Amino acid sequence: MAEQNLDTPEKQGDKKVLLWIFILILGILNVVLIYLNFREKNEKEVVQTQKQELQTNFDATAQKLDSISNELNLRITEVKRLGGDVTSLMQVKEQLEADKVSIRGANRRSAAEYDEKIRTYETLLVERDKEINKLKGLNEQLYTENTTLKTQKNQLNDSISNIQQEKTKLSEQVAIASVLTVENLAINALNDRGKERDGGEYKARQLEKIKVVFNLGENSVAQVGGKEIMMRLTEPDGATLYDTGMGGGTFTVGGQETYYTAKQDILFDNTRQPIVFTYSKGTPYKQGKHTVELYADGYKIGTGSFVVK
Repeated sequence: MAEQNLDTPEKQGDKKVLLWIFILILGILNVVLIYLNFREKNEKEVVQTQKQELQTNFDATAQKLDSISNELNLRITEVKRLGGDVTSLMQVKEQLEADKVSIRGANRRSAAEYDEKIRTYETLLVERDKEINKLKGLNEQLYTENTTLKTQKNQLNDSISNIQQEKTKLSEQVAIASVLTVENLAINALNDRGKERDGGEYKARQLEKIKVVFNLGENSVAQVGGKEIMMRLTEPDGATLYDTGMGGGTFTVGGQETYYTAKQDILFDNTRQPIVFTYSKGTPYKQGKHTVELYADGYKIGTGSFVVK
């Protein structure tokens, strides 16, 4: 009869204990694995969150640098407009542009440094605003002073212009007041024998020459000195007798060139001195009214006429 190999109760109890121990160890290992997985996941999430926060900070820092760059450009433009020196601002702009490039490779440690730089840039902008306000004040002061100077200059120019106008007007008044006058004008006829006739109406055969006689009136304004007296003889048809060979010429009256028949250079002495013009035409006088005009210093000083029958 075969022998049966059966475990004793003690051996079966030992096996159960070992089984429970193995199950317990497996449970502990599972717990440890779960814990390790959970911890790794949390660490990854923390790292990812830190990366996101760091990127967000870098993006915000980059935006701040862009904003500061725009503000700096406005300050540079304003300082240039006000005539200030922008050398230092341009140097800051170069550094700022370099920081905008380098921030792309920055880490958490350097991020704090950029925050400090941003505060420095912001402080710089505030200081530049103060300088700009000073420049604005100076420019406003200069503008006011310049406007005042221009006003004073215009007033001075107006005063000078008024003085010059008054001076010119006074000179014109003096010139007019100093114009000589003719008194006791008489136009007589001389025949070929030298016999003189007066009256103002003469027969052609009795008229070889004309004799124009007058006195220069007293004038306290006119200066004693040399004068030119021009006599202009106009025929009935309006033509002026003019012959350079007989002492005729041209002179200016009222800005226009005019012919004269004869001229005398005299020394005016303000004594009512007499002046005589004797003129020979050389050909018969035309019938009708002839006019004699006398001029001095560009002004007409006397006029008279005679008739040839």
